[in-house]
Amino acid sequence: MMTSNDIVSVSRCGARIGAIGIHLPGKPIRLAEIDQPDAISRHLEKTGQEITYSTGRSSTDLAVSAARETLEKSGIGAADIGMVISAPTLLTGYGLEIPAVAIRAELGLANADCLNIAQGCVGVLAAIRIGAQFLRCEPDRGAVLIVTACKASSLVKNFTHGAFSWGDAAAGILITAAPGEGPTVEFYAEKSAAADWGAMRIPVGDSYTTDVTLEKSLQIKVDFPSHEAQIDYIVGEKERCCALIDSLTGAAGIEPTDIGAVFLPSFGRKRVPLLLEQHPELIDRVASDFRCAHLGGVDVLYFLDSYLRDSPPARGGWSVALSPAFTAQWGGVLIRH
Repeated sequence: MMTSNDIVSVSRCGARIGAIGIHLPGKPIRLAEIDQPDAISRHLEKTGQEITYSTGRSSTDLAVSAARETLEKSGIGAADIGMVISAPTLLTGYGLEIPAVAIRAELGLANADCLNIAQGCVGVLAAIRIGAQFLRCEPDRGAVLIVTACKASSLVKNFTHGAFSWGDAAAGILITAAPGEGPTVEFYAEKSAAADWGAMRIPVGDSYTTDVTLEKSLQIKVDFPSHEAQIDYIVGEKERCCALIDSLTGAAGIEPTDIGAVFLPSFGRKRVPLLLEQHPELIDRVASDFRCAHLGGVDVLYFLDSYLRDSPPARGGWSVALSPAFTAQWGGVLIRH
């Protein structure tokens, strides 16, 4: 159960999902065919991951493709988009890009405002909260198009930093205040770390004053100050995940047992029992496909889209999508079907 130290920020959304678009570049690549040191290969086998994706295009290019697919699926015209929010998982093609601006230009969204959120895998979920607030404040402006992209293949060696495999992909979600059929995001919640929030990093930025080689500067690193700090973080992840579930269900006035599906990122099936240790009834309700490499913020939208398409939930059912970001934070949304 949630303790007094697990203070979680919860926001009401009430925004209907008009469409989800997934862009997987090219054909899947089998991880077993990638040459890895034996120790890493054995470790990755435990995650259950089998395939990944790669592209020579930038994350902004991926975002534009996902945005286009999402808009086409929604059936909404370009003039009816009031805001575009981009939430890149890692870096953008030129570091300081605002992908939302590129999406606006490429799709001709002349009436849309642009916003970029640099919040890792949580960013796309946090963007739903911001988009829902926009819909309430300016209901006549139009729908909100939210896009996330992950271009990890250029930021890790052989698709992995050792803990699990990454890949390249993008996803979009359109939310609207207009009435209609489809699931509704009811609440958003987040819980942030109190320490070691910078353990996952790419060693470039204004805090680095020494020269680094290009190869090292473009690789993701996870660097805790001590083994004790890493253990504390792993325990903290469980607490933050539990706190989100309790807070989201509490806000909706339901029980965790009312949740029919849980969407977690594809970071390895072995982490699920630990994360849901305080909610064991939800372990068998995890609807993530851990055969896929981690695709950053794309993951939970990818799995949600597959669930809605392949296993349509009963009307009135509930699901929850949860994700960590950069060892700093967990965020999640509660969805009513």
